[in-house]
Parts: sequence; structure tokens; C-alpha cells
Amino acid sequence: MGILKGVLDKLQNKSSLTLNQTWAFDAASPIMASPISVADPAKGTKDIIFGTKDGKVFMLDDNAKLKWKFNIDEKISKVDLMFLDEESLKSIAGSPTIADLEKDNKNKVIFSSEIGKLYVLDIQGKLLWDFKVKAPIKSSPAAFDINNDGKQEILFGALDKYFYALTPKGKVLWAYYTDTEIEASCAVLESQKGLQIIFGGADGTIFSLDPEGKLLWKYKTKGRIVAKPVCGRIYGDERQFIVIGSNDTYLYVLNEHGLLEWSFKTEGKIQASACLADVNDDKKLEIVFGSCDDVLYLLSANGGKIWSYETDFWIASSPIVADVNGDGRLEIVVGSYDKSIYVLDAEGKFTLNYMPGVGSSVGQLTGSNDLLNADSTQYIGKKLSECRVDGMVVGIIYMQEKDKNQIIVGTNAGKLNGLAYK
Repeated sequence: MGILKGVLDKLQNKSSLTLNQTWAFDAASPIMASPISVADPAKGTKDIIFGTKDGKVFMLDDNAKLKWKFNIDEKISKVDLMFLDEESLKSIAGSPTIADLEKDNKNKVIFSSEIGKLYVLDIQGKLLWDFKVKAPIKSSPAAFDINNDGKQEILFGALDKYFYALTPKGKVLWAYYTDTEIEASCAVLESQKGLQIIFGGADGTIFSLDPEGKLLWKYKTKGRIVAKPVCGRIYGDERQFIVIGSNDTYLYVLNEHGLLEWSFKTEGKIQASACLADVNDDKKLEIVFGSCDDVLYLLSANGGKIWSYETDFWIASSPIVADVNGDGRLEIVVGSYDKSIYVLDAEGKFTLNYMPGVGSSVGQLTGSNDLLNADSTQYIGKKLSECRVDGMVVGIIYMQEKDKNQIIVGTNAGKLNGLAYK
């Protein structure tokens, strides 16, 4: 009975905590992308920054108190209004980025809007400079020192079909013409063979550029790419791989030369980046991602499905992997368009299924017959918690602080929700 008691104790400890909404902030306009967090060194806490469809950027403290708000205040000519959607012309479709661009210990807030401008603010929300292109910008900007000058350049693509690299002062370092609209954010791959800037285009092409803006390679998928790529050593060795989803329903894994390692088919568009994490301590990186087939997938480094979990609507935001409930084990957190946040056991299997003769008796004691009677040969998603929020989930972050941990959720209803275990 010692093993059984230990299992029951774990179940009871998990069930004693519930995920609850602790606060909500009404931005009065839809949130289009995931919030981000930034450390406040003066207080030893973290702040939250996010943008909205009506062109506002907010900074809140960790208790949802407003610290500042920046409002895009652009005068639009009548001629421009003939070609622009007035409802979304100031829309901030991507997440802001925080970066110490000039390495002077002064963080900047960088974001873009569909009015066709990239903005750089100081950390108090004051505009420092902006940069104009001739088409909407929907991607989140990236900041990286691509030329080894000790400062960070700003990298982003736009619907004018150009991918830009700007200096920290807003001057064009170079611009690469792709012949396709760019809606997706980029990733930077670093390896012994050099640095690559990776991003996808509306025609389904995945591009790799070198630090001087020259094409290294490209790979064609069969659907529009709006998801940001993620790079990592998925096999646990020195080789780097690029993981990226497409609207053609496939998740692709490419090597650093742009050759296909493997792909995995879902039944829906993949519109958000995957998360790479070693969830089972096998020294390799598992791949966690959601699809518009309503399903969250966990794949092995070799592309085999370990488990999946179905929600009630699309998953169009990135999951997170962390020990969010303090049990010493990893959980996977994902938000869905069904207006729920799900916390899943990262192992994704029911340990008791492997104990012959125990399932039925433990089920009676815990009320968990639906979990314990699953086919013992299957790996299935194991839900630990679910919490309803105020709208369709467009992005989540996990904010870990000294005295509290929170899941911060952005929704299309214009609400930012703080969730915590109690």
C-alpha cells in the first residue's frame, strides 16, 4: 500500500490547489497578441506591457495598477483613409519587445502598428523615435546584435514585402525584398557556422538571411506563415534546428541548411510558435504547440506524438512550460479560443494505468474513474486545472516573482487577466 498511498498523496496535493482569476484589467479595446513582462529593478518585481487594437500600449505593475499608457496619435489624411481600414489602422498586432539597444542599461519598448510605423519608447513610455514604411506592420520586432558592434539592431518584416534591419537610432542598416508580404516575426539562429535570421512569408516561404541581409536559403511550404519560428538543439547535441508551423496544417523541422528533417500534420492551421522544453528528462527537447484543429500536441524530438489534448476551439497562441503549481514537476499551460486556460501535466500519462488491479479502487477513492480507466497503452493529455477568462485567449505569459507567481492572459475582449494558484 506504500506506492498507492504515495500516488494518492500526489493527487490530493494537486487537487488542493485551484487556478483562479485574481485580477482583471479592462483595456477597452481587443488585445491582439501576447503581453510581455519586464523587471522593475527598483522594486524587485515585474511589470506587464501589451498593446491593443485601438493603438494603445499599456504598462501595468504586477497587481494590474496602470503605470503609463502610450497612445498612437497619428493624423491620417482622407486619401490614406480610402485605402486603410479605419477600425484597425492603429492596431498593434504583435507583442512589444524590450531591449537595451545601446547597451547603456536603459531598456527600450519597441512595437509596431498597422499604420506602418515602428515605435521606440523609453521605459517610462516616452516616444524616442519612430520609423515609417509604406504598408502595415503586423509582426513583433526582434532586437539582436547581428554585426558585432556591441549594440542591438531591430529586425522586422512588413506587408510591403521587405524585411528590415535598423540601427538603434532608427536608420536602415539594410532591407531585403522577399516578393511576399511578411506577417510573421523572426527568430535568430546562432551556431558555429554563423548567424541566421529566420522568418516566414505569406506565400509559405521560410527565409534565412545572413547578418548582412543576403539570402542564405529558403524553403517552401504550402500555406501562409504567420507563426514565429523557434530554434533549438532538439536532439541534445550541437546541431541546431528550426521549428515552424504553417497554415498548410504542418509543423516543419528544418536543419540549419534549410533541409527538411521531418514534418508533422495536424488538421488545422498553425498560427503561433511552438515551445521547446525537455519535459521528460531525456536530454532532448520535446515540442509543444497548438493548432486550429483545437488540439495541443506534445511531440518527441523525432516527430512522434507523445500525447495530445483537445480543447473546444482553436489554439492560436503559444503554450508555456513551467512548474506553475509548485509541485516540483513541469506543467504545460495553454489558452484557447474557447475562453479557457488549461494546465496540463507535462508527462501526459496516467501513472496509475500501469498498476494492474489498482485503477478501479483508486478511482472510487478519488472520483477519477474517467482518468484511470483510459487505455493503458495510450498517452493522453492530463488536465490538472482549467480556468475561464473574459474572452478568446490571444496570448499568455508566466510571470515568476520572489513572492508570487502568475499566469497573465490577454484576450480579444480587451481584458488582461491575472491567474494564480490558491
